[in-house]
Amino acid sequence: MVMTRCARETRERREIARRARETRIESRRRMSSFSETNEWATTTTTTTTTNATMPRAWTDDDAPFARDGMQAHERVKALVETLEVTKARDARRETTLALCEQMRVGGASAMSYAMSIGARGMLIKALNLAMREGDEEAMDAVGNALGKASGPANREASVELRAVAGSQVGARASMPAGTLRVRLPVSGFEVGVCESEWKDAGLAWRVWGAGQIMARCFDAAPELVRDLSVLEIGAGCGVCGLVAARLGALRAVVTDGAPGALDAIRRSVVGLPEECARNASAAFFDFRDDQDVLNGTVSIEDARAGTGVDHWVHSRPHALKATTEACKLPVDETFDVVVATDVLYSDDHAGPLAASFIRRMKPSGRGFILNACRNGTLIAHFIQHLLAHGVAVRISAAERFDGEREFSQYEGGHLHRHLPDTAEAWWNESARTLAQFAPAVIADEEATRAPGFAETERLESFATALEGRFVLLDVRPTSRA
Repeated sequence: MVMTRCARETRERREIARRARETRIESRRRMSSFSETNEWATTTTTTTTTNATMPRAWTDDDAPFARDGMQAHERVKALVETLEVTKARDARRETTLALCEQMRVGGASAMSYAMSIGARGMLIKALNLAMREGDEEAMDAVGNALGKASGPANREASVELRAVAGSQVGARASMPAGTLRVRLPVSGFEVGVCESEWKDAGLAWRVWGAGQIMARCFDAAPELVRDLSVLEIGAGCGVCGLVAARLGALRAVVTDGAPGALDAIRRSVVGLPEECARNASAAFFDFRDDQDVLNGTVSIEDARAGTGVDHWVHSRPHALKATTEACKLPVDETFDVVVATDVLYSDDHAGPLAASFIRRMKPSGRGFILNACRNGTLIAHFIQHLLAHGVAVRISAAERFDGEREFSQYEGGHLHRHLPDTAEAWWNESARTLAQFAPAVIADEEATRAPGFAETERLESFATALEGRFVLLDVRPTSRA
């Protein structure tokens, strides 16, 4: 009997899916066997409402699947090659999950090898699809693989990002992009914040908890932004800059380094009352550009003369290139107020973000950085960079949100974890407390300037104790302290 081409392709797809399932099952079986015969080291954290016990990191020596490096690489290569030729949706999903599993058990070597042969692009596409379909299993697996593979050569310097109650996006993470109506409890204003698609803006596609709180801080203390020029850095959807404009900012410039986020910000600006919209705008800005200027990598003259874009985050389709370069934030522009929320996810962010606050604040200006403290080391290193530049720093912290009884380490699934109904009331109360500053201050300018405060071990210990809370840094040039 002669097999038709269609039947042959169907059989091949089924065979690919079967092999992918077997790979995943075998990986899990070996991992389960390994965990039963080996003692796991534990790490108890104090960063959430419950203590979390996590296994020690895998290494190539630990994972039975990866004891033979060549074998691990061959398995990764076979899965990547299978993805290259597989078109059927279900088969691609199974193969992608199998690849993520193999990268996980294969350790840093397998991750590096997978990235070197083109797995990154495939995984990003898979993550985009999973986000659109609300496929939580795929989101967790692919997001975790991409995160761990982003710098396997620097594994010792990498950080864990723990969950912080009240910081997540919630159910909107799995919904189509729309307009979030942010109701401000003090002024009574309502601000429409347009959302982006994940494929266009990555993590900038939705409003996070820190943005919700900082916007309410401005609402509780409008004098912080009224009649002043305001710059929002790493704005994502731009809730803080938009609220500043609605509260009467002289000018609000809302920026992000993800080109795909700018269109949503522009639509949000159009939705403001006319008298507010005239004073608000969207601009492309990546804070690494300011570090290049501050450390002399790029001269100020070259930066002024250049129109190109050297840094960006997430996707940058060619179609956005001209638009991005046309709306770059001017190199020399400074502001009365500089604000950023939830922008510290990597140690690579600390220096560039500090450089932007140093360069963008006017001599009489002020900066606000509100971050969910997912890792104290990140906050500590950022504070070190700020203090090294001679600015004054005041540190406040909101009390932990007790509306969630149980959640785990951040691994992709956290962003769409259910957001309790009590979260908004807690955001409002936390904002009122933080906006008063005095009740929430845990280290004032005098304390942060004290000899020894900026020493790495001492500062890291201080910041680690804040994990699981929202931390607000109030930054001023020393002349104003």
